[in-house]
Amino acid sequence: MNDNLPCSDEKRRRVVDLVTRAEAIIERLEASAVDGRWAMTAFSRYRLCELLDITPYARYDGELDADPAALLDEAARAVDGLDVPIEELSWRLALGDALRTTASDVRMVQDARDV
Repeated sequence: MNDNLPCSDEKRRRVVDLVTRAEAIIERLEASAVDGRWAMTAFSRYRLCELLDITPYARYDGELDADPAALLDEAARAVDGLDVPIEELSWRLALGDALRTTASDVRMVQDARDV
């Protein structure tokens, strides 16, 4: 868990856990894909990790059997419910946008695979 988040609390830890889990799942999918399609999600994922101060490609020992886009959507809903001081409002808005953008990018890659 990262203690550098402003005013860390249970909701923020939940967001970090959801994003870390989604990132680990995507990394596993990326490693097994032979066509490099997951590279299209790299920028949005990096932005998200930066906003949460998460180290990309970090080891994750939790459950890896879930839809990463759904996990990111859940994290976005949690962020929408965060009560933050006015000086953190832009961070919260940027984080919500990054979560939704990353979820959209993940769905785009998943949908392209299904075509």
